[in-house]
Amino acid sequence: MTRHMISADARKLSLLSLIELGLIYSLVQAYIWRWQQTYPQSVWLILLLLLASHLFHRDTLRGVGFQIKNFFPAMKETCWTATPLLLLLVLIGILSGRLWDIPVRWQSAPSVLRYILWGTFQQYGLQGYFHNRLSEVISRPVTSSAVSAMVFMSFHVPNPALMTVTLVGGFACSMLFLQSRNVFVLGLFHGAFGLLISNVLPREWLPNMRVGPGYFR
Repeated sequence: MTRHMISADARKLSLLSLIELGLIYSLVQAYIWRWQQTYPQSVWLILLLLLASHLFHRDTLRGVGFQIKNFFPAMKETCWTATPLLLLLVLIGILSGRLWDIPVRWQSAPSVLRYILWGTFQQYGLQGYFHNRLSEVISRPVTSSAVSAMVFMSFHVPNPALMTVTLVGGFACSMLFLQSRNVFVLGLFHGAFGLLISNVLPREWLPNMRVGPGYFR
């Protein structure tokens, strides 16, 4: 195969990935803004398309971020970035007095676990799908991570506090994903951040962590 043919195939794959990204992105936004109320079963269509994409691109579990063997190295790497931010949220909670109001009891464990699983799923969607496809179109890691963060932020419109947090957090997670490719670790920290943010920041900043049309209710 000549270099020209390889280059042509690469351009074709990039164009296909770009079209695919636009389709999935539009479907997710349609679900957030309308279908979750009018046709909630449409989420299965999106999930099936994601599965079809993984099969078509021959993605591996490791490439998508579902791996255990590097859990502790990835955890150590993520801690360097996340711990200062977590401590900042704890300090805000202490100064505002909200930290002591967090209900810490065994009955809350299922809710905490569900939120961490939801955070892990979000990281899979953002990193395992969107960022992987963006990397096929954008070669520079910093640029692909920045675009990935903007995609994540756009899913949290019009909540200004969540948009700010997801832009910064999305960029950090995207850069970390390129280094460790572990959505389990990112999901764990995603859950920790989300739980702290929802409890220590003023309620009027985060109307029940709502996005899309739910923000106005």
